[in-house]
Amino acid sequence: MICSTLNTILHSLQFFYTVLTIGFPKRFIVASWRKEMVERKIIQVDDSAPLISKKKKRQAAIAFGIVAAIVAVIVVFIVAGTTQKIQTIGDYRVTKVTKGSLTTSTEASGTVVLPTQVSIVNMSEGYADKLNVSVGDSVTTDTVLAELDVPDLEKDKVDLENSLETQEIALEQVLVSNKYTIKELEISIKRVEADIIDAKEDLEKAKSLMSLKSSRESDYEDAFDKLTALEEQREDLELNLEKAKKEGELNVRSKETQIRQNELNLERLNEDIEDSKITSPINGSVLNISEKLSVPGSLISQSTELFTVANTDDVYIDLEVYEQYRSVLEVGNKMEVVISSTVIEAEIIQIGSVASVSSDSLSATIEVRAKPVGDVDLTVGASAAAEIPLGTKENALLLPRGSYLTSGNQAYLYVVEGDVAVKTKVTYGTISGDKVEILSGVEAGDQVIISSYQNFIDQEEIKLEK
Repeated sequence: MICSTLNTILHSLQFFYTVLTIGFPKRFIVASWRKEMVERKIIQVDDSAPLISKKKKRQAAIAFGIVAAIVAVIVVFIVAGTTQKIQTIGDYRVTKVTKGSLTTSTEASGTVVLPTQVSIVNMSEGYADKLNVSVGDSVTTDTVLAELDVPDLEKDKVDLENSLETQEIALEQVLVSNKYTIKELEISIKRVEADIIDAKEDLEKAKSLMSLKSSRESDYEDAFDKLTALEEQREDLELNLEKAKKEGELNVRSKETQIRQNELNLERLNEDIEDSKITSPINGSVLNISEKLSVPGSLISQSTELFTVANTDDVYIDLEVYEQYRSVLEVGNKMEVVISSTVIEAEIIQIGSVASVSSDSLSATIEVRAKPVGDVDLTVGASAAAEIPLGTKENALLLPRGSYLTSGNQAYLYVVEGDVAVKTKVTYGTISGDKVEILSGVEAGDQVIISSYQNFIDQEEIKLEK
């Protein structure tokens, strides 16, 4: 800037000198006068006077002195003005560039999930009757969540119970009948056997008498026929006894089969009726309730979803992490997760092995599942943002993170050197938490201004007041 000004002044000085010594340049002389002077110079060479007289030389010297004085004054003012442009600040903060370890990390977003949750449906058609719980209630497998009215099932149950009672009575009658029939046949057989013994004795007597010719032969034949008839009667009775036993067994089995079938039908019916009392298959919390249950008498079709229950002890956070970081992630690693402005600690329990393309189609991600550390109350479906540590870099040049780090399109720091701060170009590295890594431009121990650069970012150096 100073050089440019001096050049301008020198050109002006040359112009004034020319004017005072040889007059205005020819381009400012009237054309006819210029022609006359040229002719005079050419034709009257011997009588022509010197171009610059002594008087004009004195005037030129005076003019030159005046111009030189003016130039000197202007230069002084310019230099003074330039010196005054160095800005001085008194309110500033300084810190030293330090060496330390820097933990690198990556950000990931995700959702709070409950992997253990079930949907409860009704097994039979019925009508809304009683609703015993509300959303958010804790329930167990013994808790009756709601009851349905199933009138057809109740009627069928009464019919089956009556039928079962009738069949049980019929079975009892068969058993009694079989018992007495068999008893009677056994008694009859015993009586016939006794008669057979007597008949055998009579036959022996008749045979003895006939040999002694003390009786007639017909008496012997009568005794023989009687014995034969009794033996045949015994055989018939024994066959009847065996038949009665077989038939009795079959009748009993038939009745018992009918009873068992009715018992099974009644058991199934009772299960259906019990299903009208809606319970949870797991311990947990109620997440959702069908609106139909809140209106008594509403018809609820079979397989309608009535409740959603989840085990809130198994709350997890599913995060989408860039696939490139999978090799440095480990199960058990801790992280900080922000959920609804609440910061919690979580631990990685599962790392996905299959990558999927992100929504912008520019990168691939894997699913990382984390479990909250300690007892925390999280809302299912809430958004989560995590800071996942990836590793630690030792002996890194570090500065605290702040707004002073951004200086337009370039990265600059003001490094303190005595009572001034010099604008220095630097290269930033990894930013982690409240620390930023400096790759080049400064060294450990350098003092750097860390207050805002907004008021002096255009200054190459600034004066510091202590």
